[in-house]
Amino acid sequence: MALIIEEINRVHRVGARYRLDGERATIGRCYDNAVMVEDPHVDAVHAEVVRDEDGCYVLRDLGSLNGIRLLRNFRDKSVKPTNIREHLIESGDEIQVGKSRLRFIDTDMSVPPAIPLHSAETIFDRLATPPVAVALCVLVAALSLWMAYISSTSEFKWTGAVQVITDAVIGLLIYAAAWAFIGKVVKHESHFLAHLSIAAAAALIYAAWQWFATLLNFNFTLHQVMPLLNILALAILIPVMLWCAAYLALNIAPHWRLVASILLPWCFLGFVAAVEIGKVGEFTGAPEVSKELKSKDFLWRKPEPLDEFLASTPALFDISIEESENKRGKSSKKSSAEGDLDIQGE
Repeated sequence: MALIIEEINRVHRVGARYRLDGERATIGRCYDNAVMVEDPHVDAVHAEVVRDEDGCYVLRDLGSLNGIRLLRNFRDKSVKPTNIREHLIESGDEIQVGKSRLRFIDTDMSVPPAIPLHSAETIFDRLATPPVAVALCVLVAALSLWMAYISSTSEFKWTGAVQVITDAVIGLLIYAAAWAFIGKVVKHESHFLAHLSIAAAAALIYAAWQWFATLLNFNFTLHQVMPLLNILALAILIPVMLWCAAYLALNIAPHWRLVASILLPWCFLGFVAAVEIGKVGEFTGAPEVSKELKSKDFLWRKPEPLDEFLASTPALFDISIEESENKRGKSSKKSSAEGDLDIQGE
């Protein structure tokens, strides 16, 4: 049986591994140590690991300045943190020398089975390339510029174009940089280009939905329910973005990643949806119709002829034209008769 000494960081990721097959190995900053630790708080020769007569390994402090601290044993939860000078090593022990952490594992310990690669890995690898990221960002900038141009009622100046493009690109860069920083701290992997491509793709998908939503509103007058449809689109898009970001940047279990990606945005969007539902029955002085100018080619329904529309308008008020004219005639006759009586009375 040999002993494996792992140098790990605070999130328990292995930085280096050393195999001890001999009778003695030293730990320290000097280059002649079997385990070299790059830590200014570790002595040149800080500690040693020796094999005793029974074949077990013993850790000894060699009079170091900052000593050795036993932190835990991931196999035995009863082990408590304590300072040690000499310790019989058990597989799974984790110690601290200076500010560095070392873990001892014997070679007889079994390892868990391999985890299959997620199908999203292939997609992320294709997205995390400079040509794809740049192309998606250019598309987002061009689409933002086009939508700003067609929605402008005044002269569209080049300064406005620059501002639209800058705002779109800067927003994507800030989102990608934030998640890349989190990933670098937590997993030591930034994946900046992947985050940038995912954000740009999501922006393109939402812009396409907005364009399609205007067509729905133009054809079916869905002004009241359109905010709810926008919330529904975000309730699908944001969890997907959040799941991708958490997969690339965080060390959490798959089921917790899925739960967090769905519940966090749904809680906020659910509150917004409740507010919008409360506004559905409110009175508004302006007609709830689409005010956007679009070509008749975008009209999916067959237009109603003018004669048919005018013929159906009385039904909107539940009053027939003949009945209304008869009432008006009787009212005028009654008024004239009352006028004659007044004259006779005088």
